[in-house]
Amino acid sequence: MDALTKLEQVTNELATLVDQPVPAKTREDVLAKLDHLLDQRSELLKHVKPPFTDEEQKLGHDILAKDQEIQLRLNHLFLELKHEMRNVKKQKSSTQQYLDPYRHVATHDGSYWDKKN
Repeated sequence: MDALTKLEQVTNELATLVDQPVPAKTREDVLAKLDHLLDQRSELLKHVKPPFTDEEQKLGHDILAKDQEIQLRLNHLFLELKHEMRNVKKQKSSTQQYLDPYRHVATHDGSYWDKKN
């Protein structure tokens, strides 16, 4: 039961971290902490072995319920990150186009083909 209670603690930490808003300035730190907690949680999951008592089963159901909430929030966070990365890429290309608007225009002004033999 020791591994199961540690798993519950790590899951609760993960749930509180995921429920907080993630500002752009501290995003890297939050993602590093999320990665650390997920690694720690996966290690604890390896140590959870049956048979379980009734109390342990109830604790397991609570952990699974929180896990579903965490998954939804992580997916939402991932979509926000993808959207922001797409916006940064779009902003970068529009900035480059603003600085050099005629770079992609292929013109052949002043040249002609002589068809005479």
